[in-house]
Amino acid sequence: MSCRGLLPETNSTDKGLPASLLGILRNEGAWLEDKGICFRCRSSLSPIEPPYCLLCGRHVPQPGHCPECERETSFVLSRSYGKYEGVLRDLLHRFKFSREDELITILASCLHEAWDLHLAHFPIDWLVPVPIHAERLKERGYNQAERLALHLSSYTKIPCLPALRRHLHLKGQATRDRKERIQALQGTFVCDLQYVSEIQGKRILLVDDIYTTGSTAEACAKGLMDAGVEQVYVITVAR
Repeated sequence: MSCRGLLPETNSTDKGLPASLLGILRNEGAWLEDKGICFRCRSSLSPIEPPYCLLCGRHVPQPGHCPECERETSFVLSRSYGKYEGVLRDLLHRFKFSREDELITILASCLHEAWDLHLAHFPIDWLVPVPIHAERLKERGYNQAERLALHLSSYTKIPCLPALRRHLHLKGQATRDRKERIQALQGTFVCDLQYVSEIQGKRILLVDDIYTTGSTAEACAKGLMDAGVEQVYVITVAR
């Protein structure tokens, strides 16, 4: 739970509530307990509202491209569930850096909703998670993007393929602007040779946890396109 409060079933404030309302709360709590989040925190999670930037999927005042996306990219479009703020930011941060693995359920459900809203009508052949460097994997214990991709694969029945490798471990990306990030990431992601034949001519959905400047998505998409992929789409939990 993001607020770290009690779920409705065990909340002492339930005492004295009307039976009808108590039943609703308990039913909600049963569903939410399985997701690892309370009703109040879950209600604060909501998809990004339209209209969207045609490329990155952020909310814009009117349909079209946002100022950051008046550029040519290697991917067709990117879509995210919600904004990287509040409860969603806290959940992603704890899942990514604090090894709170149980949060995968609620984050995956957000990703499923983003798929249903934005990408279910596209003919995707493979899901490919954004890889992390072996050094970072050793530190963190798992690749959060891979965990999300596997959940999305189970939901969509589209196979997941670890087709990308990251052969450079970069530090200090958070302090760089978009242009600096893109320059630093050039050539960082390459297609694993054993999967080249599997992805050539295919449509790929790149899966990650967060879309910030789009530099990682661009670098990954470039690596896939260089290997012969037909089209690359991107999906993330937040942006």
